[in-house]
Amino acid sequence: MKIQAADLINKGFWGTLDWIYPPECASCGEPGYRLCADCFKKIKFIKNKYCLLCGEPMHSEVERCAICQANPRPYTAMRNLANYTGVIRDCVHALKYENNQGLGAFFSDVLALLVVEAGWMPDLGMPVPLSGQRLAERGYNQAACIAKPLTARLGIRYHPFGIARIRDTPSQVGLSGEARRRNVAGAFRAVSEIVSGKRVLVVDDVMTTGSTMEACAQALVDAGTQAVYCLTLGRFAQHAGVTHETRHQV
Repeated sequence: MKIQAADLINKGFWGTLDWIYPPECASCGEPGYRLCADCFKKIKFIKNKYCLLCGEPMHSEVERCAICQANPRPYTAMRNLANYTGVIRDCVHALKYENNQGLGAFFSDVLALLVVEAGWMPDLGMPVPLSGQRLAERGYNQAACIAKPLTARLGIRYHPFGIARIRDTPSQVGLSGEARRRNVAGAFRAVSEIVSGKRVLVVDDVMTTGSTMEACAQALVDAGTQAVYCLTLGRFAQHAGVTHETRHQV
């Protein structure tokens, strides 16, 4: 992977900041690391058989899961770095609620490798947008903390305003898959002047049912994108169509 100037600047910024203000491991608390080597080894990476469309881990040899075979998806493909449990859950919590924005840069190398291995060739990348209220409360968009260093690592354009949230939605926590889809339906609009004819990488922290990513992807397709690739740090396990969530999911 070619080293880009923006990537060097980004890594230099976080390296300098960590030298001045030494971090603590997001999982075990060991000083001096965003995530220590021992905790990194404990991440449950998704690296065996998975659906080539939605990224759902599978045990069969078919290329697409039963749900994707029966239902079209608005996106071209989705991948998730790891199962949302243990260390990766601690990292997402630290990124989202503890202002540990440097974790996005920490994971940029492994996420970029995932994109390359998937054979994706995006032209630009963007985060899933937060609602105005949640952005004001948190002060930053955790998805942007992942997307910006990732695009720098990939050497593609970062555009945080390619998708806009045009309707604030209630929290997704505790909702079933169908309720989640209804909740975010029509909540996003893509800017055709930015995304038309482009291959777009959409980034978020966690995929629960995929309803938010699907809503974003549909907005991009409606605006004329050539391809939509979806990527998250974590993928939440689902059982019988009902998610078992904590306050860590939004």
